[in-house]
Amino acid sequence: MTTADRNLQARSSDRVYQAAGNQYIIDRMPRADAGSAGNTLPRDTAAFTGRERELRGLVESVRQHAECGRTIPVYTIDGMPGVGKTALAVHAGHCLADQFPDGQFFLDLHGYTAGRRDRPPAGALFDLLLATGARPSQIPTDLDARTALWRKRMAGRKALLVLDNAAGRSQVQPLLPGAGSCLVIVTSRRRLLGLGASQSAVPLALETLPPQDAVALFAATAGRDRDLEEAEAVAELVRLAGYLPLAICLLAARIRPEPGWLVGDLVADLARATRRLDHLRAEDVAVGAAFDLSYRRLPPARRRFFRRLGLHPGIDLDQDAAAALGGTAPDDARRHLEALYRDRLVDQPVYGRYRLHDLIGQYAQALSDQAGAEREAALDRLAAHYQRAAQAADQRLARGSDCPPPARQQALQWMRVESANVFACAAALPISAGHRLTALAAAMAGYLRAAGPWDRATALHQAAALAAERVEDRGAQARALLDLGEVYRLTGRYLSAEHALLQALDLFERAGDGLGVAGTLTQLAHVQRRTGDQRGAADRLTEAVAGYEKLGNLRGQADALDELGVVRYQIGDHRAALDAMRQALAIHRDLDDRSGEATALCQFGAFQLLTGEYPPAIDAFERALAVHRELGDRHGQGCALNYLGIAHCHAGGYAAATAVLTEALTLHCELGYRPGQANALNYLGVVACRTGDLPAAERSLTGALALYRDLGSRPGQADALNQLGVVSRLAGDHGAAQRRHEEALALFRGAGDHLGQAEALSNLGDLLLAKDDPEAALDRYRRALPLGRRAGNPRAEANAREGLGRCAAILGDHGKAADQFRRARAIWLRVGAPHAVRALDELSEGLGRMAA
Repeated sequence: MTTADRNLQARSSDRVYQAAGNQYIIDRMPRADAGSAGNTLPRDTAAFTGRERELRGLVESVRQHAECGRTIPVYTIDGMPGVGKTALAVHAGHCLADQFPDGQFFLDLHGYTAGRRDRPPAGALFDLLLATGARPSQIPTDLDARTALWRKRMAGRKALLVLDNAAGRSQVQPLLPGAGSCLVIVTSRRRLLGLGASQSAVPLALETLPPQDAVALFAATAGRDRDLEEAEAVAELVRLAGYLPLAICLLAARIRPEPGWLVGDLVADLARATRRLDHLRAEDVAVGAAFDLSYRRLPPARRRFFRRLGLHPGIDLDQDAAAALGGTAPDDARRHLEALYRDRLVDQPVYGRYRLHDLIGQYAQALSDQAGAEREAALDRLAAHYQRAAQAADQRLARGSDCPPPARQQALQWMRVESANVFACAAALPISAGHRLTALAAAMAGYLRAAGPWDRATALHQAAALAAERVEDRGAQARALLDLGEVYRLTGRYLSAEHALLQALDLFERAGDGLGVAGTLTQLAHVQRRTGDQRGAADRLTEAVAGYEKLGNLRGQADALDELGVVRYQIGDHRAALDAMRQALAIHRDLDDRSGEATALCQFGAFQLLTGEYPPAIDAFERALAVHRELGDRHGQGCALNYLGIAHCHAGGYAAATAVLTEALTLHCELGYRPGQANALNYLGVVACRTGDLPAAERSLTGALALYRDLGSRPGQADALNQLGVVSRLAGDHGAAQRRHEEALALFRGAGDHLGQAEALSNLGDLLLAKDDPEAALDRYRRALPLGRRAGNPRAEANAREGLGRCAAILGDHGKAADQFRRARAIWLRVGAPHAVRALDELSEGLGRMAA
């Protein structure tokens, strides 16, 4: 025996214990007597919690292989530091011990142990052979010979071997028994991909605990009941601990001996801490120290790259963003990322997307703070990367772009995936990087306008406007204010929108920027229309159309004409409205502007809807919806769905209307588009009312009214009040019905809305008939009829004529009643409303029986 072997033998009889959570792991294995079945598994963890799925899968797999007489595979458990790999391996070993009566062995390979080198395979084999009863004099010095002897001694045995804390495949490979009846469980911080390839090892990747298991682990380890008083505090504490078992056990160890401490106090400490890792320690055990063991094993270039990853302010990143942060080529960044992924220092939840666990991210960021010169340069490189990529994607997605569909979809996907990272990067930029911020906001504006989220878009454009003002870049400030005003308008903050847009208008006018002026005028008109100033909106839009025409900007001209058509219809100039809509649609089609064409189709469909052309309107809305979906324009989809739901409602397709409007409401809520939410709720209330569900109608319409009031939308308030009056009448509350209809009528009059006045008057007529006052009802219907005809709305005319017929029938003038019913029926037939035709036929039959 060599001197080295004698020293190794002497050291093997020592027992060294290493704290890990609340358990102790045997470092050296004791020698077993020849022929005896050794058991060196550490004591099972008393507070073992969770991991049911992983444990059940491992145990059942082992038992199935053993029962069938098949070779039992090697099982590898990998995970980040502190995730509980050893605890699971030991617990599984105890669960399976009875299946392996010829020995249960545990060996720490010191792949990541403070102050210790990796255990060499030769030394590990020496200890394993001693544990199985071999005499030191029988153990050869050569590694291959020791491996052969180990496999010979294990042949035919049913033994369990836990190889803990492995550094890599080359350390583990020589230690594997040749017998297929032996179970080997290997734990490592690294993904042992090579072992899987050579041994068909079954990998078990441990992630952090689910929140409910993390709470249970803290409660069990701290010895505290999870009462309701502390439940929320415990949930927040384990979240701040990153759901990492080691961190949770360390916090539990701190609070267990102090029954007077409150969990909320620990939560407050962690929430305030600038370095949360400093609080996650107990004696010589610390989460930060566990991370440090992995970090120190990295080569210098990879350490630097890892530190810079900690500066990323977002949730995850790809190799290009990592390359920008790291100041490396993308291929080098990919190699570093894959190595860190194998070392479990980064995760890859989706192929090609990398993420640092919260606590590892804080650890890396703390290392970067120590090397402060890296920080500003790395963040600037990252912002420049996102700026270039966002500008390229914006150009592909721009209206009128000749970008092929696959490239467009790729750009749309980039925006979807990276928008959260762009927001985070923009928020992390220093004041001195204002030019980066304004460029990022401008590049993202088009996508965010269509897809949201609008609350984040608002914050981005606010920051961009402020940054541009600081550096006195008036052009960038005006553009940021225009984008901000549009988002304010989309979220229903009309006063804020008007304020921002007027500032932008002043800056554009002073700079002589005609295009900016025309665009701002168009947005101001959108705000005015929604707040009831239709004539002011028409004036703004007329000026915008002239401005665009002078500049030769056809796309802007078409956009302004789209809106002008709606406004002209609402002020009763139907012919001019139709001309504007047709011009807009023709320009969009000439420019092959599919987004603009879809918007124009919606506007044109709305005109058809108001004039009672329901089937063509439904077709227009469905075509617009298909285009918006293809382009990824969620705002456009929501608006088209609202229109489509309204059309189905008027045509009597109530089931279709409910489905479409519910989808619209969900989409508007996700976007934060409150006007769209209000409109969807309003017509969901109408549908519920027409189908007899009065409580649902009251809820939806009341919700719509609250939103309209909060938005300052007088037309919306009038419409919701008018519909609520119908619900009150049907529910028998005639006083509430009258108050609601009269308030709606006043609002409609103030806005000069002929259609709204006609509908409110007809509803008042219905109420008066329900109160058995046909003479007063007749007056309301007579006043409603010319207003409905002036509005060019067949539905309003038909409702008024139907009311006139009912009054005539009650007053005994059956001939006049039959004439009004006939006229109303012809209108309903023409517009394609069979449900209304059936209702009128029933009225006519009743009139015939009365006449008989």
